[in-house]
Amino acid sequence: MSMDHSLTTIVIIILLLGATTTQTSGVHHTNNEHIQTETNQAYNPYWFQVGVWGATTSGYADNFGISVTGVSAEIRVLSNQKLLHPDEELAYWVGVNLPNDTFIQAGYLVQGNQNGGKPTQFWEYYPPGTADENLGGFQGKVGSPVGSNGTWITFSLESLDTRWFANVNNQTIGTVDLKTAQSSTSGPYAVAEVAEVQESNNLLGPVEFRNLSYRDSSLTWHQASEGVALCCYGVQSATLPASETYPYGVESVPGDNNHWLAGSGLPQVHDGQPLWPWYHVTVSSTIGSVSGSGWYVQGDTIQPQATTQIPISQGEQYTLTGWNANGFPIERTPITVDQDMTLAPIYTKQYLVTVTTPYGRPVGSGWYNAGTTTTVGVDSTTAKWNGLLGQLGVRSSFTGFTGDYTDEPISNGKFSLAVDSPKTITASWSTNYGIMLPSILGIALIAIISAALALRRKRTGDKSARSLAQIEKREPTSSMFCRYCRSEIPRDSRFCRECGAKLT
Repeated sequence: MSMDHSLTTIVIIILLLGATTTQTSGVHHTNNEHIQTETNQAYNPYWFQVGVWGATTSGYADNFGISVTGVSAEIRVLSNQKLLHPDEELAYWVGVNLPNDTFIQAGYLVQGNQNGGKPTQFWEYYPPGTADENLGGFQGKVGSPVGSNGTWITFSLESLDTRWFANVNNQTIGTVDLKTAQSSTSGPYAVAEVAEVQESNNLLGPVEFRNLSYRDSSLTWHQASEGVALCCYGVQSATLPASETYPYGVESVPGDNNHWLAGSGLPQVHDGQPLWPWYHVTVSSTIGSVSGSGWYVQGDTIQPQATTQIPISQGEQYTLTGWNANGFPIERTPITVDQDMTLAPIYTKQYLVTVTTPYGRPVGSGWYNAGTTTTVGVDSTTAKWNGLLGQLGVRSSFTGFTGDYTDEPISNGKFSLAVDSPKTITASWSTNYGIMLPSILGIALIAIISAALALRRKRTGDKSARSLAQIEKREPTSSMFCRYCRSEIPRDSRFCRECGAKLT
């Protein structure tokens, strides 16, 4: 492939960048009918592109909001890149869109068949009225090698009246009259790309960029204070099958604004994803432990972490109740990072209230912020006993509280407690036996007494009967009979009272 033709493909890539993405602001807008489909991708090459749009609070790309009369970026030379085929190209450049359907760019490229594959400076443009239509062909020049590996090179574009100048390290390498001196509302951008390839496994850097800048209409230079990602295909590019992952990405250097890498092995990105500014978040506390400090890109969210409870003493603690951001309380987390921030946890002292009761359920036990008022007590003032005794009407009745409550008993079992220290409240109860149980107990007592008396009487009667029996049994042994007339005579008699016979 000739030099002119290969550079023309770069121009085409630049013009058509971003048309396959959902982001409508791109290098140049083209209808989707120009996009190649997967059905014919085997016959069409890929144009892979990643980079950064300079941004403002108004937006980026065609919505940059500031008229640009110059653009600039530093790009580090990477000389050890290898292409799968010698007619393929890698390119790294800075550019700007102009309102009369033209654009201009400057940077370096790597071609296998040019300068022995060394990084080589180039500049190019599309004449007015030809950029969006992809007309006009290559305009510009490929120059000499740009420098040794690792060298930072500044590529810039500037207008003087309607004439634009392409510079390398502030030395002009080309100039052209583009019939306009400014970019209207379009902003600067810097891109890394793989141009017109049949495969998706070329290594693209990654190459390092920094200090993307623009010159305003008063000819004053400004660093791009904000930047967003630019990705992925040119409109002439075939798209990868769904089974393949887009191979290139762009990543900002954490904590370093306006400094990024673009190329292989980097996180995939979507157009419009913020890459800077970076803001530092410091999470600190005089008590407990915290985490979350670090660098965050504008728009990131952070969920700071802190110890939830910190014991002080028995029944006393600090508890996390919120956060301060730069000295002001915030309503909720996570927090959106939009400035350098110092986050500090808000701790509130709490006291433990303990309510105990042998019956019913305690009300109000738990941790409370110091100085608050809460309702504590029991949920009921009577409690029926379980089992037979409960069925017989035995109940317990609430009588008051002991512990850290010394006022009169509360009839409904609850009272308001000012929580100014740890509190222990114990409910007191008495037993109410009702009417049935004493009656039943009285009847049972009478029955028991009656049974006892009956048993006693029975035992007394049995004893008397035994005594009589003993007496009756003994009397025959206390008498004797006359041997003459057989009459009974007392044992102590000396003669028979019936016949007068003398007893011996």
